[in-house]
Amino acid sequence: MAPFAHLHVHTQYSILDGASNISNLIDKVKSMGMEAIAITDHGNMFGVKEFHATALKKGIKPILGCEMYVAKRPVGGVAAKEDRSGDHLVLLAKNLKGYKNLIKLVSLAWIKGFYYTPRIDKELLAQYREGLIASSACLAGEISDEILNGSFATAEKVLKEYTDLFGEDFYLEVQRHETNDPEADSTVFPKQQKVVEGIRKLAEKHNVKIIATNDVHFINAEDAEAHDRLICLNTAKDIDDPDRLRYSRQEYLKSEEEMRTIFSDMPEAIDNVAGLVGKIGKYTLDHDPIMPDFGLPEGFT
Repeated sequence: MAPFAHLHVHTQYSILDGASNISNLIDKVKSMGMEAIAITDHGNMFGVKEFHATALKKGIKPILGCEMYVAKRPVGGVAAKEDRSGDHLVLLAKNLKGYKNLIKLVSLAWIKGFYYTPRIDKELLAQYREGLIASSACLAGEISDEILNGSFATAEKVLKEYTDLFGEDFYLEVQRHETNDPEADSTVFPKQQKVVEGIRKLAEKHNVKIIATNDVHFINAEDAEAHDRLICLNTAKDIDDPDRLRYSRQEYLKSEEEMRTIFSDMPEAIDNVAGLVGKIGKYTLDHDPIMPDFGLPEGFT
């Protein structure tokens, strides 16, 4: 079986949220014996070209993606502004068509749907879904949110919407960030456990595959302190503010062994990753320059 790969990864291009230098990230992947990794920065594809070129140069399979914000209402209207941020959804390009559709969606999110964050809606997603794989993302995903709210029936409804769009290319995503660090957010793990329980029920009932991710925001465990300072800058909060945003400090690039230990009760969530990675084809992002054709002046042949 192919080695585990991380499919939910934020680089330095998740501005003031991700702290992973792309070259160092790929080096770490290589040293851990992994063969592939995804890039899924928040709402943008700023780092995709660098990531793709660096990964290929170092013999790692690049998986190009984005963690999108999906508004509940059609973007562009006044009513949509009530939905300030949007639910998270991870999109990964299977092929060149998917990559181009991902570019289109991200562009429209900034041009048409921007309100605090670059957002798309499900109509746009339906229009440009070809060649894309989707997963339900983190606690900020729509399915996770409905599970946490105790709305299992609504979670089922949302799941059906996505499986209608993506079929077997939609995956339910689970994460576990248990921490004993007194400086870290310990409230995340219980919520994740509740979501895992709900997702397992959804997966069994509707025959949808589960994948395990770690929501990587920095490379090494010891980078958590620096990442914490980055979050302070992002939120304009003092380090000693008791009410400021804190992460679990578990959002680093964990080894396959660590991930298998964390999900020892559901090994299929690790094993299913290889099947998803196998769906990702090879394609180039480089092409010849496209020059404008103004035609020959009148009288010239």
